[in-house]
Amino acid sequence: MRRKFLLCRFFSVLLLGGAMVAGGAQEAVGASTPVVALAAFPIDGDSHVTGINDAGAMVGAYSTAVESSIPVHWSSDGTVARLAVPAGYVRGEARAINSKGSIAGSAYAEQATTRPVLWHPDGSFAELSTPDRRMSSGATAINDGGVVAGTVSIAPATNRAARWDANGVMTVLPPAPGDSWSAATAINDAGVVVGYSGFQAVRWNPDGTVVPLPPLPGENRSEADGVNDAGIVVGRSGGYPVRWEPDGRVTLLPSLPEYPQGSALAINDSDVITGFSGSVGGRHSAVVWDARGAITDLGALPGHGRSQGTVINSRGVVAGDSEPASGRGRHAARWTAPDRVTDLGRSFPKYGYAEAFAINARGQSIGESVESKGFLHPVIWTRAGVLTDLSPGVDRLTATDINAHGVIAGTDKRSKNRDRAIRWERDGTVTTLKMPENHTYRSLAAGINDGGTIVGSAGPDRGRPRPARWDPDGTPGILSPLPGDTAGTAEAIDNRGVIVGSSGEFELRAARWDPEGKVSELRGLPGETHTWAVALNDRDEVVGGSGGHPVRWSPDGRITTLPLPSGARSGAATGITGTGVVSGRCDPGVPGVPWQALRWAPDGTVTVLPTLSGGHWAKANGINTRGDIVGVSDNGDGQRLAVLWPASGNADGLPVAIR
Repeated sequence: MRRKFLLCRFFSVLLLGGAMVAGGAQEAVGASTPVVALAAFPIDGDSHVTGINDAGAMVGAYSTAVESSIPVHWSSDGTVARLAVPAGYVRGEARAINSKGSIAGSAYAEQATTRPVLWHPDGSFAELSTPDRRMSSGATAINDGGVVAGTVSIAPATNRAARWDANGVMTVLPPAPGDSWSAATAINDAGVVVGYSGFQAVRWNPDGTVVPLPPLPGENRSEADGVNDAGIVVGRSGGYPVRWEPDGRVTLLPSLPEYPQGSALAINDSDVITGFSGSVGGRHSAVVWDARGAITDLGALPGHGRSQGTVINSRGVVAGDSEPASGRGRHAARWTAPDRVTDLGRSFPKYGYAEAFAINARGQSIGESVESKGFLHPVIWTRAGVLTDLSPGVDRLTATDINAHGVIAGTDKRSKNRDRAIRWERDGTVTTLKMPENHTYRSLAAGINDGGTIVGSAGPDRGRPRPARWDPDGTPGILSPLPGDTAGTAEAIDNRGVIVGSSGEFELRAARWDPEGKVSELRGLPGETHTWAVALNDRDEVVGGSGGHPVRWSPDGRITTLPLPSGARSGAATGITGTGVVSGRCDPGVPGVPWQALRWAPDGTVTVLPTLSGGHWAKANGINTRGDIVGVSDNGDGQRLAVLWPASGNADGLPVAIR
């Protein structure tokens, strides 16, 4: 029996911190592993422009369903290239570009720490200094002299506007009197920085002195977002676009009749301003205001209902973004005149996000994929790769296992954790499984056998979940955990009714229940106190993990460590065939590579399964009786895609995305 390894569905059972020495034979990577393409929902990416120079080069960021905030550079013809980020960082955003091609922005660490970054014209980069590297800081603007403006953290929850000179020397700019925090948004070639201090717009002169900019009469909040070389500042006051003269006088800019309010975001040296007219969270359109203040609607991309101009260069070219009225699939855009808009987001393909959890003997796979509105939906693939949405119009269902007849077990993820175990019949009908007596608060389905018996867990309003079983007719029952434990979960069931899973709440113990429900412990490796079982076959061979080690138990309960590839630190088994072939994954101990997909032969020989072309990592989640394995792999282009490794061999040895 094969099934998905339920990562943190009910218990956190995957421990990848333990060190382990690899042993046993190891096959060549991907040896004789063929590929089969299936399908995924295509979903639109998200891109936007945040900087433009007078030559028309632009910078910004785009996101996929998997990878968020990738810093990018567009040449004047719209060709896009990804910007590298410093080692140890996984994301970033380019915010501004000067006439020489130097770019200011930020890089993001996995711990959500941001660092200010300066990209040089040759593509190399340097981190800018900050008061404390453990706290987040970022660069937002750069002038033609190479002076950078941004915001740094000087203490927890205390941010200050900052400026870096052309040599990278940082100066923290003072907030306005009475304020404790500030941020910088723009800088001109004279070194004037603008932004906000507390809730008021401010200007910092080249000598560092701060000058508050008055809000509109009757308003008490404002923000400065742009400044030109003449010292004219633009931004918003309350919800309205405004312009401040060099002497500080504030002027309300007009809005479009159908779009009240708005914001002015940038100004060029001809005093032409761009921004948007409308409300931030509602309908709004990209606009320009000429030097006299007259407003012009720039429009949006075809089929889109919202847009904004973010930056403008000396030639009057505006760049920003355009998005559908639904607010999904924002596209970077460039305007050369009203309604003359170019879709810069067309350079990015529609991205898929999918993962396969389990596969049956007929080659049907189940898993999940992100659909067009951004929600994860349970899906089923035929062996030929045809995808079907298992919950059209419903965004809360998950599928976890499938039997040989195509009957699927899963969970209805309801609000307030009142989840319910469910079953899909072959015709797509969904049935909510009855709750066991005295365990009516929450239930989850984890595994199903070919007879239609489902296992999982169920819990009361107060108390821990216990292993549960549902007969083919839906009759529920609670299984006893191991002596001394008050909680547990059943993960898989074979065709004779033998069940495996875990007993306990924090320190898990692998457990086995016979067809009559009698429980026994599957002992872990010597010295390991955390052990779990996730799958078994009809010969009563069981697989799972003990500490950080993938393991297999023989029918008499003897435990064997499954060897890992050289250099791997830890791993776990996820499924087993009737002949003893095991699927699983490991932490390879390589920076930036979280998983390697593995297959073990009955004699313990381990094979590293290949990733998609261009990919760096893969994970094997389940295996059927034929030895077909399903899981997930990245493709090196910001996508995380479901994959299938069929049991039969071919010459290429590469997986293909389940598309």
